[in-house]
Amino acid sequence: MMNTTLWHDYVVARVDKLVSDILNPKIILSIQQISEQLNLYYQPMTLLYNNELEYTHSIKWFIGSCYLVCGNCYPNDFFWDDEMTQRFLYALSFYQPEFATAMTDFAFQENRNGQSLFGCMNYFLHEYKRVLIVRVDLKIKLEYAHLVGIEAFNDLMNKIMRKIQSDREKEERRKAGKIVSKEKSCFEDLRGYAWAIEQGVDTGGLHCHLLLIYNGDKRQEDWYLADAVCKRWVEITEGMGWYFNCNTTEYKRKQELQGTLGIGMIHRDNILEVNNAINAALYLTSPDKYEQRLKAWLPNMRSFGRCNYP
Repeated sequence: MMNTTLWHDYVVARVDKLVSDILNPKIILSIQQISEQLNLYYQPMTLLYNNELEYTHSIKWFIGSCYLVCGNCYPNDFFWDDEMTQRFLYALSFYQPEFATAMTDFAFQENRNGQSLFGCMNYFLHEYKRVLIVRVDLKIKLEYAHLVGIEAFNDLMNKIMRKIQSDREKEERRKAGKIVSKEKSCFEDLRGYAWAIEQGVDTGGLHCHLLLIYNGDKRQEDWYLADAVCKRWVEITEGMGWYFNCNTTEYKRKQELQGTLGIGMIHRDNILEVNNAINAALYLTSPDKYEQRLKAWLPNMRSFGRCNYP
């Protein structure tokens, strides 16, 4: 019987890591290490494979190579010894050129996303005299990760996007005098945003980096805003959500000492602040985060997005 602690997202992350390590010429694994991994993850990967999802190349290479060795043997009946592992490695080796291409393609796509995000940031940083930039990381607590797959996580992100839209509509009603309350929702006065969904290497946990750009003449307390967004995430996830607030005084002080502080209040006429803000935003599209890409996703699902701007 399959170990129930091995949920889908965890297994695909471990399989992707195994395949990447084998195909990476800079990493050396022993036959024993590889056979142990195969005995751990071949059966659950086979049983958890979801035909309704799209998978990254490494998962397809893994399954194809395993099939060449195992044939129609039932996963429960198969044991990976040294000989079988050698046969698996021989089959997988044919994907070595494709592995290099996959990494190049990922870097190319992230650079394109980065260019798009650069244009977005450049617009708002020059359109407003000052902007307030908030960065939060949203994920699911580890004890609930097996309950929230990519489908459910995507639904949660859609709820965040709908909340942003509803708060923008609320802002318009407030301007029209239809709302008298002085207390604003966490996404009011928001002018721009971007997000990137990634997947952890060790646990396979799904998480989202969310960047929010507020009108600095309307909002000043960045820690408070970030905390309000994080609490909204916990509410949306019905208590299963976890978060990291990048706008804490301690975190910002570390960035400031390094000369890289690019969140909080950013002034248009301060070149260092503007450049740091752009660099902080481009972390969402770093081409160096190949291992943190999604390993499985819904058809036509996007792992990166940003707001529209003039």
